[in-house]
Amino acid sequence: MESILPVNSNLTSIVSTFGLFLVAAVAEIGGGYLVWQWLRERKKITIGFVGGIILFVYGIIPTLQPSNFGRVYAAYGGIFVAVTIVWGLIVDKKRPNRFEIIGGFIVLLGAVIIFYTPR
Repeated sequence: MESILPVNSNLTSIVSTFGLFLVAAVAEIGGGYLVWQWLRERKKITIGFVGGIILFVYGIIPTLQPSNFGRVYAAYGGIFVAVTIVWGLIVDKKRPNRFEIIGGFIVLLGAVIIFYTPR
């Protein structure tokens, strides 16, 4: 399947696909966070509704990637873990421990290998 995004070079491809992974991660984490706020922190239902809409949009973002479903979601998993650690640091003010940092680097390396190595 052809990507919707223009791909002129390897660097353009890497930047655009990694950008999509980051946008997807922020959408999934942000949407889930809003639903969490609604259900666990007893915020208004409108917060949960907005979170649900964001999660729906998140489901569309990976379809813009220029690869098959399995490869996209396998690589995305690594990006998701790394971005979640950063989210915890920035939003929840929780400093990651060394094992979270090491694990984040390992899954990020795995994502790069899965998605960006030559075929």
